[in-house]
Order: sequence, then structure tokens, then C-alpha cells
Amino acid sequence: MAVVFVLSRTDKPDERQEIPIKDKLIVGKSVYCDIKLDDKLISSIQCEIKTTKSGHVVAQNMDMKREVLLNQARLKKSALKVNDVLKIGPFVLTIDESKLTPEELTSLNTEYEEFV
Repeated sequence: MAVVFVLSRTDKPDERQEIPIKDKLIVGKSVYCDIKLDDKLISSIQCEIKTTKSGHVVAQNMDMKREVLLNQARLKKSALKVNDVLKIGPFVLTIDESKLTPEELTSLNTEYEEFV
């Protein structure tokens, strides 16, 4: 099973889309992005979200001139936990906890350390 994100807009919270992630998702307004978000506040390639071998999901802002917020704090790069809210312009991405296996839930909620 893969981690599933729920994509919504702050101005249209009832419109939701489910997006599974296996390895990596590129988010932005370019037609080449995996998640295409059409808004003037969003860069062509705004954010990268990827899974790690340890089962964590890591988000990184690819254009620091434009904000990506993680729980209302400016995102550079961070592992995402189950109740985190990733805000990109008027769009919101959250992890759908109901679609997680117990192993995925455990992985996401353990501390992530990046090894370079």
C-alpha cells in the first residue's frame, strides 16, 4: 500500500482529491508536475515530496522565493507526520491516515534522520 495524500483548497474544502505516492511527487504549476496546481502564487516546480527507504515521507520547498508552509511554519525540508498540514498557495495537502497500514503509521510517526 502507498501513502495517500488528500488535496483540497482553503476556499473549496469540500472539493478533495486523493493522490497516492509511491516514490516521488513533484508539485507545481508546470504541465510536467505530478500534482499540477494552477495558481499565480505557485512556481512551476514548487515542492518535491518523496518516500524514503525507512518509510518516511519528506517534503522540500524547491523555490524559496515562494512559501510552502508546514503547520504554519515556512518549509525548507522536513519529514511529514500523519497530522501535518502542507500548504502551497491556496492548496492543502494532508496524509490520509485511514489509508495507512499499521507499519506505515509507525514509520511516519517515528523520528526521521537524514543520512547524507
